[in-house]
Order: sequence, then C-alpha cells, then structure tokens
Amino acid sequence: MAHLSFRESLRRYVPPWLSDRPGRSVAFRYLYGIASVLDAGAEVLVQGIQSRFPGVGTPTALPYIGRDRRIFRGPQQTDAAYAAELVRWLEYWRTAGNAYTLALALQTFLFPGAPRVRLVTRTGLWWTLDPSGELSWHQAEPTNWDWDSLSHPGNADNWSDFWMIVYPPHFDAAGEWGASDGQTWGAGKAFGLDVETGTVETLKRLIRQWKGAHTRCVSLIVAYEPTSFDPLAAPGAPGMPDGRWGYWSKDDGSGGRVKSRREDARYVEV
Repeated sequence: MAHLSFRESLRRYVPPWLSDRPGRSVAFRYLYGIASVLDAGAEVLVQGIQSRFPGVGTPTALPYIGRDRRIFRGPQQTDAAYAAELVRWLEYWRTAGNAYTLALALQTFLFPGAPRVRLVTRTGLWWTLDPSGELSWHQAEPTNWDWDSLSHPGNADNWSDFWMIVYPPHFDAAGEWGASDGQTWGAGKAFGLDVETGTVETLKRLIRQWKGAHTRCVSLIVAYEPTSFDPLAAPGAPGMPDGRWGYWSKDDGSGGRVKSRREDARYVEV
C-alpha cells in the first residue's frame, strides 16, 4: 500500500481555517512549503537506505558497492547485469582461487556474450566453462600444452603456471600499427586489440584477484578461431604450443625469424 506524502496528507489534518480555500489559501500554502521540505528529506532518507542494495537503489551507487565488494564491471555490462553480480559477491568469494570462479568472473566481465572460457595448466589439465554455464575438465596424458620447454627450458618445473583462453564473442582485433587504418602508438588502445588499455589492465587485475594464490597466469589468450586450442588435441598437433611459444618469434632454421604463435589469436601477458 502506497503511503501519502506529507503534502498529500496535509489537507487531512489542518483545521478548516487553514485549509486550501479559494482566495484564502495563504496559510495553507505556507504549510505546503514546509511539507515539501519534509517530503524532500524523506525521499533522501529512503534513497540513501535503498542505495546499499544493488538493483533496488540508485544505479549511481553501483561503482562504490563494486569497489567495496571487489567485483569488476565489464565495459559493456548494463546496470541490471552488474547489480546481479554484486548480489552474488559472497558466492564468488566463497570459492575464490579455483578454476570455476576465475572462469566465471572472466566470462561475466565479457558481457553480453558469455563466451566460452578455458583454463589450461602446464601439466595439460583443461577446464572449460561453456556459455551455458556448464563446467567440464579434461586431463591430457601426456600433456598437449608445451608452451616454452625449448625457448625457456628452466620453466618446465613451474607446475603452478596456467593460461586463460577466451573465445568469441569478445574484443575485436586491432589493425596493423602504422598501416593505412591509422593505428599509431599511444592512441589509448591495447596492442593487438581494439579495446582501451584500461580495460586490459582491469582484465589482468581480475585474473590476479580470482586465481589461486599459489598459481601464476602466464598469458591471457584472446582466440578468434572457435575450434583452436582443443583440449583433446594430440601433443604436437598443428596450432598447439610446440615448446617455442615463450618468445614471439623463433628461428626458421635458415637464420631468419618467423612468428612462433598462432596468428588467429592475441596474447596478453598477465
């Protein structure tokens, strides 16, 4: 049941000689002005109480709630979607540090597409979070993820290393720097991605926050080919890391340098 405002209820309580009479309403208008101040104060009180509840109060409070609860907002996330994530904040923190929470936080940040997200470890353990929300895992034996055994032999024992892979829809690829499309250094965009550098920095912070404290994310891979990086691929399969992906280029065998990684993906060092 809706409650009347102080102004609306004023006529119920004033005596006849103070009522809103034609030609004799000076006193009533004076009281009406006082009631207006009371209504304004009551509205401020109600909005102040509601503002602490995401999805109920003013959306201008969402950035402050998100800061307190340490929930990152995606660049295209609507007020309603972000408010829903803020309501779930305790669910995130109860499971912080595991693969599912990290993948879910990354998938949610890339609103509205809910892309497929994968996490793969150096030992070939794959976690996949599908757009439907289903989480699956696969252990490749022997491991099919040989990132840098040849380029950085000393990293072979870093069992806590892992990589994040996100599939479309996500950020568009940027053009070639200095090409005819006008891409130049220092334009505020990330290298290789058509997205602000601040968004990429937030992605890095998100991964560092939700990963296990004992682990290290080597790279975030933004894949553009949906079938790339298949957990069921055989060791050494084309398009999979061949042990020389620790550097951007490798020796072509004749003294020259060629790209060492897949060209249909972008690689963000975390």
